[in-house]
Amino acid sequence: MDTKKIDDLPDLVQAGTLSKEEAVKKIAEYIFREPYRFGLAGFDDDFKSEIILTVLQKGAQVFKRFDKNCGAFGSYLYAFVRGLILTQKREDIRKFIADSNMKAFSYSENSERTDESLSFIVAEPKVRYAPVSNTKIWKALSRRCNATNASDAKTALILALKSSYYIPASSVDEVSSYCKLQSAELQRLIAELNSLLYSRIERRNTIVRRRDNAYYFHRKYYMQLKLCDKEKTDTELLLKKYRKQTESWKHKNKELRESRWRVCPTNKMIANILGICERQVSHYITRAQKLIREKERETETTDIPE
Repeated sequence: MDTKKIDDLPDLVQAGTLSKEEAVKKIAEYIFREPYRFGLAGFDDDFKSEIILTVLQKGAQVFKRFDKNCGAFGSYLYAFVRGLILTQKREDIRKFIADSNMKAFSYSENSERTDESLSFIVAEPKVRYAPVSNTKIWKALSRRCNATNASDAKTALILALKSSYYIPASSVDEVSSYCKLQSAELQRLIAELNSLLYSRIERRNTIVRRRDNAYYFHRKYYMQLKLCDKEKTDTELLLKKYRKQTESWKHKNKELRESRWRVCPTNKMIANILGICERQVSHYITRAQKLIREKERETETTDIPE
């Protein structure tokens, strides 16, 4: 099922062609087949299954709440699923913290399992669905902002899209407000860009999961060393494990800072998604660099004592 057919689901339900239950199953199948469209590509199968199960349980409510006068159903569905993902992340983090505290006191080798679903992003954006298509957003900036602010708004938008993988939810809201966009408009652009970066994101997420796993055991062995009975515990073995996991954690952090692991869309990707030419994207990136240099010079001048 493609995006256009997804957008048609509310009309099919309203016409009685499909029942809500049948429509929800089609949505679940769509998420299962194309998880990258909802930012699920970097998660393991268990996490994806939890989201799909929740959609099957609660998905009927999207047809009650959706208002076609406000935008496409696909955009609303994206916002709905993103909300489920953020809720599931918070629940996983809560369980992880509780589990970590318990396991720090356990010396069983059976506890040495990997947790592939660690995530520490908890900010939840105020998502709403968008009334403007991607290719109209660029022109909308000129209409919504005055002549003086339009260039600044376009610069901010390009930088946000260039940072699509890293931008936090709070910044999405701030940039949206500054550019006079709805949050869902920017979220949709970001999601579609990230879907094009699927393979890069997958490679980076593998390193992130290994880093997080190493940190988990780094903390576990640290707590065991602090709390164990020295006479009844092989502290030398524990110390060896602690040092190995600590070294792995630091190495993975260093590796993630290398440019080859950065996830960044090309100027051409951004241009295509906005319906503008690649030179315009380059122009606003250059403009941003110029503004940063000017700001740095102003700061240096201000810091010079009289």
